[in-house]
Amino acid sequence: MWLAMTGLMMAPVVYPWLRALHRVAAGPPASVTPFLGGYMLAWAGFSVAAAGVHVSLAAMAFPVPFRLEAPALSAAALMLTGAYQLTPLKGACLSHCRSPAGFLLSKWRDGPVGQVRMGFEHGLHCLGCCWALMALALVVGMGSLAWMGVLMAVMVAETALPFGARLARPVGAALIVAGVVVAAMGGPA
Repeated sequence: MWLAMTGLMMAPVVYPWLRALHRVAAGPPASVTPFLGGYMLAWAGFSVAAAGVHVSLAAMAFPVPFRLEAPALSAAALMLTGAYQLTPLKGACLSHCRSPAGFLLSKWRDGPVGQVRMGFEHGLHCLGCCWALMALALVVGMGSLAWMGVLMAVMVAETALPFGARLARPVGAALIVAGVVVAAMGGPA
C-alpha cells in the first residue's frame, strides 16, 4: 500500500523531470522509462521502510494512523517533520529538485543503465526533499484523500512553483505549531 501511495503522490513531483528529460534526450516517450525506473527504485526503498514502521507500530498496538488517538506520537511526528523542513539538508535537496535541466545537463549518462542511475540519483535527492512530509501519512492516514492531497500539494508547490523554495520554512513552522497544539490538546502523558 505504501508503494502505491508513494507512486501516486510523487507522480506530479517527478513529471517536470520526465518532461525535461524527454526534451534533453529528444527521443521517444519510452526513453524516460529507465530514468523513471531508477527514480521509483529510490522511493521503493522508502516505501519498504515506511511499511515496516507502520506494521511495527500496529504490532505494538499503536493506532495507525495516529491522529488524535495517539496525541504524543502525532505531536512528535508533526514537530519532527516541521524541524526537518528547516534543515540545510532539506534546503539542499529542494534546491536540486527545483532544477531538472541543470541536473540533466551536468550529470547526463548515456544508455539505459545511465538513465537508471540518473533516475536513482534524482530519486535520492527527491527522497531527501519529501520523505518527512510523506511520513506524515502515519499521522493523517493514507486513506484520507484530503490530507494526502494537502501533503502532495505542498510537495508539488515546493518543487515546482516559482516561489516554492520559500515555502519550506513557513510549512515547517506551521507543522511545529500544529505539533505543539496537538500535544497541548492531548493533555499530560
